[in-house]
This record gives sequence, structure tokens and C-alpha cells, in this order.
Amino acid sequence: MTDLLDRPAALGARRDEEARRTVPGRVARAARVARTSAPVRAHLTPARLLMAVAAALCLGSLPAIPDSRHTTLGLLVSTVPGVPASIALSAVAAVLALRGRRASDRVLALAVSLACLRLPTALGTAEPIYGWTYKHLGVIDYLQQHGSVATGVDIYGGWPGAFSAVAWFCTVTGTTPIALAQWFAVLVQAFAVLAVFSLARGLGQTHRQAFVAAFLAQALGWVGQDYLSPQAVGWVLALGVLVLLVHSRRRPALGLLAVVPFAAVVVTHQLTPYWLVLAALALGALGVVRPRWLGLAFGLAAGGWLLLHTADLGSSALFSGADPLANARTPQTGAGSTGQTVTSLAARGTAVALWALAGGVAGHGLLAGRLRRGASRVVDRRLDPRAVARRQHVLVAAVLAFAPFGLLAGQSYGGEALFRVYLYSLPGCVVLVAPLVTRLLVPRAPGAPCAVVPLVAAVLVVAAALGSAQAYYGGWFANVVQPRAVEVGSELLRTMPVPSRLLSPVPVGPGRMVGDYVAQAAADPLYDASMTTWEGWLGEPFDDPAVERELTSDLVFEGEPTYLLLTQQMRDYGDLYGLYPEGALDRFADQLDSDARWTSVVDDGGVQLWVLEGTTPAAPDRQDRS
Repeated sequence: MTDLLDRPAALGARRDEEARRTVPGRVARAARVARTSAPVRAHLTPARLLMAVAAALCLGSLPAIPDSRHTTLGLLVSTVPGVPASIALSAVAAVLALRGRRASDRVLALAVSLACLRLPTALGTAEPIYGWTYKHLGVIDYLQQHGSVATGVDIYGGWPGAFSAVAWFCTVTGTTPIALAQWFAVLVQAFAVLAVFSLARGLGQTHRQAFVAAFLAQALGWVGQDYLSPQAVGWVLALGVLVLLVHSRRRPALGLLAVVPFAAVVVTHQLTPYWLVLAALALGALGVVRPRWLGLAFGLAAGGWLLLHTADLGSSALFSGADPLANARTPQTGAGSTGQTVTSLAARGTAVALWALAGGVAGHGLLAGRLRRGASRVVDRRLDPRAVARRQHVLVAAVLAFAPFGLLAGQSYGGEALFRVYLYSLPGCVVLVAPLVTRLLVPRAPGAPCAVVPLVAAVLVVAAALGSAQAYYGGWFANVVQPRAVEVGSELLRTMPVPSRLLSPVPVGPGRMVGDYVAQAAADPLYDASMTTWEGWLGEPFDDPAVERELTSDLVFEGEPTYLLLTQQMRDYGDLYGLYPEGALDRFADQLDSDARWTSVVDDGGVQLWVLEGTTPAAPDRQDRS
């Protein structure tokens, strides 16, 4: 009986003892779990989570790009929403990485942003984009076959630097030029990010500010000059020259070393050296570059090469006129479209906003420096060395940002001078605005009443990135080259007799992609000129079949072997720029099919090719219509 009475007490004591043992055990186990999961939580920062989502969206969208709906508004507004979403999320992730403490997050943010912005050009198409890419591939192919460039045929003979370098690289490594072209935009942007970061650091900026400059240079680079081209190679080399010049004040040997990449720029591109000459002369006058005479040496080298190869310029004018406003205009070809208007507004809006912000920062920095200098003289007659250094850095960045506008004093560059000015001014502009953007996104007092400022600044950064992406990808479908077009175009160049005429209703396509183009161009430099260059043909509706019959009769009378090529890219290009009324090219194709004098030899894969039968001995040119 006593045992039964004592049993509840014993049970209670046992429970109390187990509780005393269990509670510390539970606490210890919880602590161990917390210590184990802490590194996991530390690695899963909000910035990294967003980067992972952005990268997944980007990679998941790539397979859908080739089958997306064609629209004049471009890739971002097509049926692949993952592309713009990934760009926006990568920009948000970059802002979070900037506000965080981990430098590794900022490096990852740059890599993810690069992937979201440029991977569609490498993995979203079966062939490299842009028709001009294939003209450059033809020069490289000729150089690989013959060991030298063809002189007296086109402008490339006088500036062979990029082609020689690519041909050598592909020959040594076994890489095909077309495979290199597929990834060229990614490679160029990666180098540009590193160069701008180094440029910002050379001008005294912190790691955070240099990160912002590099990110903005990448996000706002909408010009589209990163495909396989002399411009892209010259741009990369020029960035290297600028980095060496900026660091040459402390290490003068770097200034002398800059002569090497500058010489490569001189033999690569016609316009880029003169931007560097303007920048080097201005920096030398300010005493920033060592040795100070580098600008003069650059000018002599660029001018001497130009004099030796003036004949290679062909129809390109050495001097377009002294009217900067006229040289800045971009000529309008065709009636345009809604997509072209939106893309043009996105490009202009981004450029004007960046120039205005950079100009404001430069003006404030230089004026504030002078005011502080005056106050220091009154109080102490001494200057704060840090303030002097900051003002000098602002001045150098301002020179890099606005020296390119000097090109407008003498060149229109075929109506593309303003695009080149934006491209050349981009490094200096982003370095100028980087400290301001950093202060707005990472305020010194996060709990201040103006805490909404970082949110507004972040929204503006994302909007600017999307606007620039629209400017870059707005002409996507007009620039995508069909694989069948590459096959047909290359085989045609290899087999058609010399001389021959290759007609196309639109000035775009994979032309001159193999070295055999040289024989045709030597016989007739305009053998592949577009019909839009003929007087009266731009905007032809082809409503009347008599127009096609008259054209064909003239071509038969001239007697030259004639081919006519029409691709899906040409249709999209014509729609984007409004070169012909809606349905005009379809009507023209139907009329060619109905005309017995034309034989259809290819009609698949978005490519149509006709051969003109029954030609006679050559006759005077009768292409122009009054």
C-alpha cells in the first residue's frame, strides 16, 4: 500500500529529473542546429537568391527564343517574357549586392547581369546575329586562304588589324571564325566590365563605386557594336589604352606601354583612334598623362596611317563637313514602324539621361572644387590634397566622357556618328555618375526620413537597364540570320560565275561570308547592292505586276547572270524600318514565281532564291526608274 502511495511521487521526481536533463539537451541540440544552418543562411543572401532566379529565367528562356513571335518591338516584347524578367531581376540583384557587405556578391552580380544581357546573342540563335558579321567573316576567310587581305576591293584592305588577329587566333586554336562570332558579344562585354572597373579604380573610386561604374557600363551599353567587327576589337583595345593612360601619372612606363594597343587600334578601325587622340591631347594638356606628348604621338601615328590608306576609304568621306548638328543626325530610311519608334526613343532617352546626369555631376564637382579652393585660401592658404585629387579625378572622367563629341566636328560616319559618340563616352560617363549612384543606393543613414530615396534610385536603375535592353534588342528579328540563309549564301558565292549580280530587295543578310566574294567585288563593287539603293524603288508596293516584268526585261537585256535572294530576315528588316508597304515583298515573290524567266531553286527555311534564265550579252545599266 505504501508503495502504491509513493509511486506518484517517484514518477514526478523522475519526470523532473528528465526535464532537467532534457531542456539543456534540447537547447544544446538547437544551438548545434543553429551553428550548422548559419553558414547556409549566410550563403543564401537575398542578392544571391535573386541572382539564381534571374539566371534560371535566362537559361530557361533561351530554347524558346528561336520560335518566339516576330514583332517590330523586338525580343523583349515577344513571347519570351523570361528575357526581360531576368534582366530586371539581375539589376535588382546588383543593387542588393551593392548594399550588402560581400564583395563576392558583387562579382557574381556582374556575371549574372552579363549572362542575362548577352547570352541570348550566343545561345538564343543558331547562327551569329547581324548581317555585317558575315561580311567580316568573308574577309577573315579570304585571309586564311591567301595569307593576306585583298587590297583595292573594299575599305577592309586598309585596316586589317582585327581580321588578321581573328584569322591567326582561329588558325592556331582550331576554332572556326563563325563559332567565335557566336560568342563575341559575351567576350567583348566581359572585357569591357573589367576595363571600366580598372578605370574607375585608377580614378580613386572605392570598390563599391567601381562596381557601380562597371555595372552601368554593361547595363547601358545598347549600341550593339559588340559583334565580330573591327569596331568591337577597336573598342576593346581603346578601353585598354584608357586604363593605361589613367594609371600613367603614377607609373609613366604604362603611358609608353599604351603605344602598343594604340598602334593596334590604328590598323583596326578608321574612327576609334581619333577619339583616343582627342582624349590623350586633353589629358596631356592637363598634366594627367605621362609622358605628356603621348597625344601628339598618337595623332601622328593615326594621321600617317590614314594618309597611306586614303585610297582604301572608297566612297567613305574623310571629312563629312564642319556642322556638328548635321553630322549628329541619323538619316531616316523608309517609313518606319511602331517598333522602330519605341526602340529609338529608348536609345535616345537612355543616352540623353546619362549625358545630362554626367554633365551635372562634372559641373558640380568642378565648381565645388573651386569654391572649396577659394575658401581654403581665405582661411589657411592651403589646399586639402584629397579635395584636389577628387577634383582632378572628376576632370579626367569629364574629359573621357565628353571628348568624343569632338568627332562630330568633322565626321558623320555614315549617319552613325552619334552612336559612336555614345559608345565612346560611356566609360567616362559611368565613372562620373558612379559615386552619386552609390550614395543614392547606399545612404549613410539608412534610417533617415529620406529612406525612400534608395528605393526610387533602385527603380530608376532597373528602368534604365530595361530601356537600354530594349534599345539593344528592339531590332532582334531584323538581325537574326536563318541557318538556311548562311548555307545558301555561302554556296552561291562559291558557285556563281564571275561577274554575277546578286539582287535583294532589302539591304541586309548574310552576304560576302566567304572569301570568294573578293572576285565578285573586284569585278563589280556593287554586285550585291540592294534594290533600295536604286532610285525610285524604295517603298515600291508591287501592286502592278508590270513593275516586276519591266525589271526582269531590263535584267535580261543586260545579260549578266542574275540571282535574287529573299530571306525572313529581310522581311523582318523591311517591316521594322518600313522600307516597303505591308505585303509588298509577298506580292513581289508571287510575281517572280509566276514569271517563267525566273527559276526558283530554293524555297525553304525562310529562304527563297531565284535564278534569271535567258540572259544576253551585257548592256548599259537601266536599273534606275524615273
